[in-house]
Amino acid sequence: MIRTGLMAFFGLCLSFAALAADANTVVASGTGFTITKGELDKTYRVYVLTQKLAFNIDVLPAFEQANRARLLEDMIMHKLAALRATATDRATAGKKADDNFKEQQEAFLVKDNFKKRIEATGLTQFEFKQALRAEALAETVAKRELNPLITPRQGEILKFYNDHPDYWRVPETAKVAHVFLSLRDVTGRRLNPDERAAKLALASKVLAKAPTADFKNLVKEYSEDLVTKEEGGEFMMVRGSGNPEVEKQVFALKPNVQAKIVTTEHGYHIVKLLERKAAKVKTVADVTDDIRLKLMKEKFVKEFPAYFERLKKSARVTVADE
Repeated sequence: MIRTGLMAFFGLCLSFAALAADANTVVASGTGFTITKGELDKTYRVYVLTQKLAFNIDVLPAFEQANRARLLEDMIMHKLAALRATATDRATAGKKADDNFKEQQEAFLVKDNFKKRIEATGLTQFEFKQALRAEALAETVAKRELNPLITPRQGEILKFYNDHPDYWRVPETAKVAHVFLSLRDVTGRRLNPDERAAKLALASKVLAKAPTADFKNLVKEYSEDLVTKEEGGEFMMVRGSGNPEVEKQVFALKPNVQAKIVTTEHGYHIVKLLERKAAKVKTVADVTDDIRLKLMKEKFVKEFPAYFERLKKSARVTVADE
């Protein structure tokens, strides 16, 4: 009995030792770094759990090999970037990662739920921050080193501007406020003719008060639009994006002078025009920074694969068959 128990114990120890040895197997290496199977296994588990938790996507076993290969490439890039990073790179990446962490955290009303979500992926909050920093550092280093190749010349910016004239047209806009009186009751039933007439009479009463009353008070007292009510009934209208007849009536109003009843299929809107901005075309000076950023992103995507291959070759990276 004792001998059998000892044999089982030693067998268990050998099993754990084998697992530990397997986890320490090097799956990729290069000048200045190694990546073990255990590290890759953890990264893959985190990826699978994250896909499920964040996107409700089940990662199919059939794609495990391809996903592990892609994740290993990411890990290699993170290692190479860390070796090439400057103090400025680290500071820049650290801020990006901290901002990213904070943004994700703020999406949760309860911070503890965010912590639980992270831990469900197999990471501590510290490890999660480290993963964000590694990713941000890789991008920061690559962008710095590729900067001469991806920064567009002024001629390229001008060409993009001239080739896409529709991008720069800004339609006429109107900032309006309205008191909305619905033609349906709280159950969604369409009002009968008598009820509609009563609503129209109420709309006329509100309109009569509009020239002298604080319009926000009218919204607070009468409006049935729960979406805009807390904002004083205010919203933006963009010429050409809605009902043409409604737009025609609203844009014809004088800002901060007139109010008008506009009827739609939904109800009666006592509308006041607060501000109107004319249509315009943005100049190239207005959008140079936006175009530059867009072109840089496109060039980065194009140049990155060759850049990564150069880094791997320089660092003599080797990847073992799993």
